[in-house]
Amino acid sequence: MTVEYKLRIRTSTKLGAGTDANISVVLVGTRGESGPHVLDKPFHNDFEAGAEDVYSVQASDDVGALLLLRFGNTGGIAADWLLDHAWVTAGERQWSFPFFRWVRAGATVDVLEGTAKLARHAGCEREATARRELLEARRRMYPWRPAEATEGLPGALDLSEAQPLPKDELYRGLTEGSYEVVIARTLAAIKLHLPLLSKAWNGLVDIFDFFKGLEVPRLAPRWQDDLEFARQAVQGINPLHITLIPQLPQGMPLTDEDVKGVLSPGTTLARALDSKRIFLLDFDILEDIPMYRKVDEDGVEERRWAPAARCLLYLDDLRQLRPLAIQLGRDGGKDPVFTPNDDTYDWLAAKIYLRCSEGNTHQMVAHALRTHFVAEPFVMATMRNLPDPHPVYKLLRRHFRYTLAINEGARKGLLAAGGVFDDFIATGGPDKGHLQLGKKGYQRWKLTDNRPREDLEHRGVLDPAVLPYYPYRDDALPLWDALEEYVGGVLRYFYPTDADLEGDTEMQHWWKDLTEHGLPVDKLPCRELSRVDDLVDILTTVVFTVSVQHAAVNYLQYEHYAFVPNAPLCMRREPPRQKGTLCAEDLPEMIPSRSQTLWQVAIGRALSSFGDDEEYLLNEGGWREEYFQEPQVRALRERFEQRLRAQRDVVAARNAGAQVPYTVLSPDRIPCGITV
Repeated sequence: MTVEYKLRIRTSTKLGAGTDANISVVLVGTRGESGPHVLDKPFHNDFEAGAEDVYSVQASDDVGALLLLRFGNTGGIAADWLLDHAWVTAGERQWSFPFFRWVRAGATVDVLEGTAKLARHAGCEREATARRELLEARRRMYPWRPAEATEGLPGALDLSEAQPLPKDELYRGLTEGSYEVVIARTLAAIKLHLPLLSKAWNGLVDIFDFFKGLEVPRLAPRWQDDLEFARQAVQGINPLHITLIPQLPQGMPLTDEDVKGVLSPGTTLARALDSKRIFLLDFDILEDIPMYRKVDEDGVEERRWAPAARCLLYLDDLRQLRPLAIQLGRDGGKDPVFTPNDDTYDWLAAKIYLRCSEGNTHQMVAHALRTHFVAEPFVMATMRNLPDPHPVYKLLRRHFRYTLAINEGARKGLLAAGGVFDDFIATGGPDKGHLQLGKKGYQRWKLTDNRPREDLEHRGVLDPAVLPYYPYRDDALPLWDALEEYVGGVLRYFYPTDADLEGDTEMQHWWKDLTEHGLPVDKLPCRELSRVDDLVDILTTVVFTVSVQHAAVNYLQYEHYAFVPNAPLCMRREPPRQKGTLCAEDLPEMIPSRSQTLWQVAIGRALSSFGDDEEYLLNEGGWREEYFQEPQVRALRERFEQRLRAQRDVVAARNAGAQVPYTVLSPDRIPCGITV
């Protein structure tokens, strides 16, 4: 008996997604499979980018419930085809096949039916075999880097000329092209105006000429102000360090006389500490990290510094934070403590050095390590062990787009020997201090550190009564709660009991792969994957990390770093060891050179760019890549979107009256994953 199947096929809208190759399909079902059918309508250009094409396929027999569509691509010039989704109907029956990946020229690809299900719910051996074969192919595409190549760091994808990045992971473009293109265009825009700059470079003055073709960071007019300096601790590029302290740090000699007039009238240091009004920024992680040091062919030595600095902040009577004291080292006998009562140039220099220390720590630890590189093992374990119909694959896939591509780009372009970081960051250079810094950060890190509520509580700043103005905290926590409800709802729908998770062989392989090659088990909150609550916790942390946390530590880079005196990523002189020796002419000699400034502006702009196909947590019109079709999961997502809309409105209302807005964690501006 002949059966007619109607196929509706959507090609991605991305540039180059369409194909002129001949595309064929085989329908594979529980009763067998159809013969191959070429999908070609007369006088019609099939499979153009953004098109939905409908085809009728006649099968001589009913192949039963569809399990997969086997698409063949005959190949040719520019023949790769980016398939978004296919839908099939036969009478009253209908099936959905979400894919969102490439069908390469000359290849045959199985697209599995899209109902979310665990391996044990596969209805027949043919379906189980299709899942296994898909994963076998994926493991060949996503091999782990040898352990010795990632020693001291999270596991990563192994790439070479023979084993390139899978095309499914490649960039599909930022607003101005790839991030390398954004860098190049920024450099070109600045260089157009370089002839206008004086030959004697003064980074404190001439920096403004860099922005004749670019937007000027909003903090530029106020960067020297103490309140602006303190504001960046709670809503800047790295708002993860401020910590309430009960006593002065060891080795930091500071007396009431030193801060006379800075504390409130009648307040002593002891009283301020007791009343929870003193906070610490501490970059002790830089201690013993080698700094840039290189001798050129002419025997001229270049050195850079980013000291293991620390800073005390004081909450004044107006409940505003202001810097109280800065020490550019750990030795109380050698490293003086600077305060606002010191000479103007001493105090300004101390703040600049502190920001440099923060910047080096931020780039390698808070940003590169604690978002980019700790996410990669989860991408790898997911792609290698979870087939498309698995609910955890469906939950995570959109949050992993482009992560492997940007990580590899960072390794090659920024972190490798001779890379961009060698050109302008203090910890770069022949001794690879930046990599040692990343490894040191990883040694100290556990996944639970990325949970915002525990982190804030550990630092003593969870309570608004202690630290009233902390926009990062106030925006991050509601987003965590919304994510936890959504992720937990999805997982508990598919895993009603812990036994269901323990019996999921694919997830147990995922865990084994993750802990053997990606992250040691002591970095994770549990030693075995046996409780649904643990999985909810882990995956909520992962999704929060790649979306909310990455947005917080990434998308303010242009605003924070581009006006280089605010936060230079290297200092060209050793920190001052005595007070009262600096003058106005010294500061330009301390901060980055013209070429270093150029790189810092360009990198800051590139890494703050959004993609032209960016999907945000709260995406206008919904997420474009729809993986789930279950009504219960869609209801969970609608609830999630309602919470995000409410939070967006809260952020907008707060910023309407804010002197310095903080919008980076508005849900409609948070990309779903690490895309740059």
